[in-house]
This record gives sequence, C-alpha cells and structure tokens, in this order.
Amino acid sequence: MSAFAVTPDFTVLQAVVFAVLLTLGVAVQFFFSPRRRELMGNAKFALASAVIATPGIAGITLVRGAYRAGYLAEGRGFLEANLRSIVWMSGFIFISQLAVRFLPPLSWLSRDLSKAGKAVWGARLNRWMGRA
Repeated sequence: MSAFAVTPDFTVLQAVVFAVLLTLGVAVQFFFSPRRRELMGNAKFALASAVIATPGIAGITLVRGAYRAGYLAEGRGFLEANLRSIVWMSGFIFISQLAVRFLPPLSWLSRDLSKAGKAVWGARLNRWMGRA
C-alpha cells in the first residue's frame, strides 16, 4: 500500500459532469463575448473556447475524480486520497495546457482567441481614452 500509482476509477457521472461543465463554460463565453465571436466567427470561437477550457475542467472532473476514487477503493483514507489525486490533477492540467498552447492544431485556435481578445480590449481602451 506504499505505491503512489493506482488504477484510476472512471465513472459515467464524471463524464457527464465534465460534459455539462464544458458546455456551460463554452455557452457562457459564447453569449457574453459578442465582439470576439464576431472577429473569429461563431464555430471557430466556440471550438477555441472549448479547447482552452478542456484541460482545467478535465483535470478536475475526470483525472482528479478518477484517481481519488481509485485511491479510496484501494483503502486509503479520505485526506490521503484527496491529496494524492491533487498531484495527478496538477500534472495533467500542466501537461495538457502546454499541449493546447504549443501543439500546432490546438495552438492556432489558442492564438486566434488571444488575438481576438487583444483586439477587443485594444479597441475598448482606445474608446475609453478618447482615441479613434
């Protein structure tokens, strides 16, 4: 019982919660970011928002939940299972965010979303400062 690695225990509830949170997050960004959506197009904006949000949501709901359940099934205590699953979650989020930012198909969407955000905020600041 001293090994750090354990077999994760994925459940259907974790997948459902992941899908609901991702859909909700993308929907909120879609409805409250009309200028970025206008610059990028509806489909590209929704896809880019989903790609950016996926590492964090998947890390918390899928990876941490599965490893926590695995540690609990192995007989570990509540606190130990939670602390050990945080390590797996943090590693997953770190590596997947690097992939989203630097691997070509995903990095293009990240870059375009970032450029759209900068353009919107640049125009907003220019308007606030009285510049055209």
